[in-house]
Amino acid sequence: MSNINTDILDGLIIGRVDPQIYAFSTHTIPNYLKIGDTYRPIEIRLDEWRKYFPNLVKKFSDVAKVDEEIFFRDHAIHSFLESSGKTRLQKGDIDEFLYFSNEFFKDTEVKDVKEAIDDIKKSHLCNDGRYQFYRFEDSRIPVSFTWKREENYKPRPNQQNAIDKFNEAIQKKHTNLLMYAVMRFGKSFTSMCCATEMDAQLVVIVSAKADVKAEWKKTVESHIRFEGYKFLDSNSLQNNRTIITDTLKENRVALFLTLQDLQGDEIKTKHKDLFNNNIDLLLIDETHFGVRGEEYGKVLNDIGITNNDERKKELEQIDDDLVKLDETIKILKSRIRIHLSGTPYRILMGSEFTKDNIISFCQFTDIVDEQEKWNDENLNKDDVKEWDNPYYGFPQMVRFAFNPNESSIKKMEELKKNGITYAFSALFKPQSISKDSKLHKHQKFEHEQEILDLLKVI
Repeated sequence: MSNINTDILDGLIIGRVDPQIYAFSTHTIPNYLKIGDTYRPIEIRLDEWRKYFPNLVKKFSDVAKVDEEIFFRDHAIHSFLESSGKTRLQKGDIDEFLYFSNEFFKDTEVKDVKEAIDDIKKSHLCNDGRYQFYRFEDSRIPVSFTWKREENYKPRPNQQNAIDKFNEAIQKKHTNLLMYAVMRFGKSFTSMCCATEMDAQLVVIVSAKADVKAEWKKTVESHIRFEGYKFLDSNSLQNNRTIITDTLKENRVALFLTLQDLQGDEIKTKHKDLFNNNIDLLLIDETHFGVRGEEYGKVLNDIGITNNDERKKELEQIDDDLVKLDETIKILKSRIRIHLSGTPYRILMGSEFTKDNIISFCQFTDIVDEQEKWNDENLNKDDVKEWDNPYYGFPQMVRFAFNPNESSIKKMEELKKNGITYAFSALFKPQSISKDSKLHKHQKFEHEQEILDLLKVI
């Protein structure tokens, strides 16, 4: 029986195979390593690749499991490699007639893949949420990573002040609010505290930056004050089209979405359940990254673009994420909105927000002052330690100042005489705010020499 040729059966009968990671190299694309995954025997998958790369050499294979219930995908390894400085193959790097795959990584070796797998397994053991994992019982649905709810710290004084002002604002029927606070203030925590103050059942967080989702998820799921809130995202809506309605029957919802996900001429199917429910609190995170078109028009006017046709042209050509913010946000009907920003752009400090609308205006110096004030009032007490300070751990700030050079001062005075209020900002006006592939005007300053002189002074 051992002499029976089973090649035909090997190609037809495929048993249950654990998901596996594989890697191969090919002289066709030298100095690159291809990393992929498969649910079938590796040799069958490699034979499929040999149609495009006959000379491929298998370099590595391993089971893609962390235990008997959970496995990971090749995306996790790709993520580790990119974070380690490895670069993917680009179409321009190879001849057009060759088959292209962006799963080739330059100057990558087997040891790099092994390091990635070790880090993925460590991440799962530590439950830190850095990678996506999947269950065998339903391999199409990702495992939902949830933080352990055990944090129970109180709001710091400056955070409590924002919460108090929030309560005052909504009592006065103000519905469009601004929370300006620098990095490390804790805007996500303070905003969720505001949600509990108004007993918001459905909270929607919208951001132009997808990478802030992890911080929001950790905030919502880890603190005892937010018990009862279930964190959802775009994937949640994709997997269950009625998950918001279903969750609200017994819990509250904190839903994170990106502007890019929401944008479009029509409401996406996965978003219909959102629009069928009433949003109690809409949190617009990093709002300065999505400049409103109407407000941006004012800025264009400030920097000297007064011709309507020219302004229209500039607005049409600027990046879509900036122009469409108002349009996207307006389709979300909510009781209360809070704009969150760590950068005091003048468009936020203009007519859009009155004094009563601004629930926080916290700069880094405010935090440092509070830190020093607490130390002065408490450190002389025998039973008080330095780390009891609610602001303990905030870095010290070193300030620098300089006098502008003569040519810059002269140019700014000239701009002021021409009616431009924000002369210093206008000094840095680019030749164009839209991409110019030929002349590259978007990469050049209007007043280049003055800026060069200024940089020499700095």
